[in-house]
Amino acid sequence: MLAAIDDLIATAIHERVFPGAVVIVARADHPIHAAAYGATMYDDSGSQPVTLDTVYDLASLTKVFTALAALRLHDAGMLPLDRPVQHWLPALRASDITARHLLSHCSGLAVQLAPLARQGAAAIRQAVYNAIPKHPAGQVTEYANLNTLLLGDLVATVYDGSLDAAIEELVCAPLGMQHTCFRPPVAWLQRTAPTEWDYEWRAGLVHGVVHDESAYALGGVAGHAGLFGIATEAIRLVQLFLQEGSWQGKQLLRAETARAALTPQAQRAGQPVSGLGWMLQRPYMGAAMAAGFGHSGFTGPIMMGIPTEALAIVALCNRTYPRRTPPPYRHHQVFASIVDTTLHAIESKLVS
Repeated sequence: MLAAIDDLIATAIHERVFPGAVVIVARADHPIHAAAYGATMYDDSGSQPVTLDTVYDLASLTKVFTALAALRLHDAGMLPLDRPVQHWLPALRASDITARHLLSHCSGLAVQLAPLARQGAAAIRQAVYNAIPKHPAGQVTEYANLNTLLLGDLVATVYDGSLDAAIEELVCAPLGMQHTCFRPPVAWLQRTAPTEWDYEWRAGLVHGVVHDESAYALGGVAGHAGLFGIATEAIRLVQLFLQEGSWQGKQLLRAETARAALTPQAQRAGQPVSGLGWMLQRPYMGAAMAAGFGHSGFTGPIMMGIPTEALAIVALCNRTYPRRTPPPYRHHQVFASIVDTTLHAIESKLVS
């Protein structure tokens, strides 16, 4: 156990960065820290103590699940990454965009989904599918939900089924994730952390349904958001890529595909750096920013891997409770401190 992480999280809860959190750190498949902290809703009515099995809205961590599903279809020869998406989604107006562009957020499309949410699913997809690229495909990296929304539609089409069924078969089931899914059952509600009081639209507590407005309008299943899960399972996604696509003796992803996912697809001054589904060189990665890969979610979850140390770190929280706060997001600095604390402990041989 890393006692310094306990202090970091206790301070964050005291400062109301989030009401509670679960932090898992593993090195070479061996857990070196696993702890639950705080409560789901501070001391508000209905709050529950956080446990290792507390279910959180994974928000944009969903994007990595969608990306892995796409990469597995690619490895199966069903989804060439450099073929235009229009081949499978003929309603898409932008003819030059490929799966690789969607995976690396360089499609050139720029449509904000949240403002369209109240107009419904049809309006969202009409805006996305009819959009004219702001930039030529492959020229500008700009993180956007619509890239993974389209990737989710692409996965479902190639899979020839629903997106939730595709992610269950291609990702969750092979990784033994029994408590990770879209539209979680009512039986999970008591151990699910709420995300926010939404007075403007949903007129109440957002609890057990997806927080992301556009994913909510799309019925709770979308490529960019909608999954709920627990930290002890989410970390397996990181470990899979640390192990170059291997999980419990099975090669779920070709090693070369796993390595490509962690390789910068383009590096241009002033632009974010992305692999295939994974984010690279983000400030919340702390001292491992140059070596790590990871992803964050709006509601608070962050996960990352550090290949040089065979290290996986996941922190799930509901930092949007009771109400979201504007950037800069304080939980990012908390996570960066967790990373730095862990690396210091390894360097000092306090853990192995």
